Amino acid sequence: MMKAYSVILLLIVFTALLQAACLEVYSITNDADFYTYSQLKKEKMENFTTERNKNGKQIIENWSGISFKKWLIKNDYYKFESIRLESSDNYMMRFHKSELDTMTGFIALKKDGAFIDSTEIRVIFPMHRDMYWVRGIRYIYLEDFNPIPPPRQIFVWDAITQKLSLRTDIEPFSDIPGYDFDEIMEKVFYTDSGSVILVSRDGLKTRLEYPKHLKDSVLEVTDDNTLKLRSLIIPPGMWLKDIVYLQCGPYAAIRYDFLYRLHSLYQSLQWNDLKPTDNLIKVSAQKQSVPLESLYQPDSIPFTPDEWLELQ
Repeated sequence: MMKAYSVILLLIVFTALLQAACLEVYSITNDADFYTYSQLKKEKMENFTTERNKNGKQIIENWSGISFKKWLIKNDYYKFESIRLESSDNYMMRFHKSELDTMTGFIALKKDGAFIDSTEIRVIFPMHRDMYWVRGIRYIYLEDFNPIPPPRQIFVWDAITQKLSLRTDIEPFSDIPGYDFDEIMEKVFYTDSGSVILVSRDGLKTRLEYPKHLKDSVLEVTDDNTLKLRSLIIPPGMWLKDIVYLQCGPYAAIRYDFLYRLHSLYQSLQWNDLKPTDNLIKVSAQKQSVPLESLYQPDSIPFTPDEWLELQ
């Protein structure tokens, strides 16, 4: 009887702690730790300033918060390959440990000298765009990083779009021209589900799931002919801009004018078994080894929708 009572008491305490927690941390083995707002407020805080452009105005804000890296080390949370930060409204950012080592970050608890609401706690990286920040942080997941295998076939986006329909009737984004992601999955990636990697020109990358995050989403073609993700499921802050590389499974597509920077993807996507080379295999009727510099011709695109590149 006493044993059953103890189990019930522990369950009540655990439930109360879970309800009071404003931050949950999950280890690689999925063990969970819970932190209340009161606990976080007792941590040593540092002052920092952020500067960002919003709606054409330069905004300078003063914050106080816990050093993110020091807090992870203090709580023995530094044995991981990648870390995923998620907000209560499903905003998500993932960083490889090597990236995090170069980023100064804080768990922000104060703004302009006053404590912010427990639901507004955010992880801020002051030297990076606010797209990297996570407002309303709720979950931290420590992960064994799963390197992305290099694709077997890399299509040139500017050519493969001949197989796609540029539309302005994709609800609810009918006010902009774009490509239906459902059609991209079918005609570029040849699958109806999977992890999709998106990389922007400035190196920001994200991994989203189809259909969980990308069903009925659109790749908008902007006025300057860049690609921007739009989705009803994920928050607008995660709508990656100027996308130059997409991959799902063994298939990928790259913007033609990004070919000359293909090598930058090797480290970013951890293709550790490949050595950057100046030669690729261009596949059409027959395989042909082609110097990388010869593929990029500013005045023309020497590819058809049925040709692709293979990494050597």
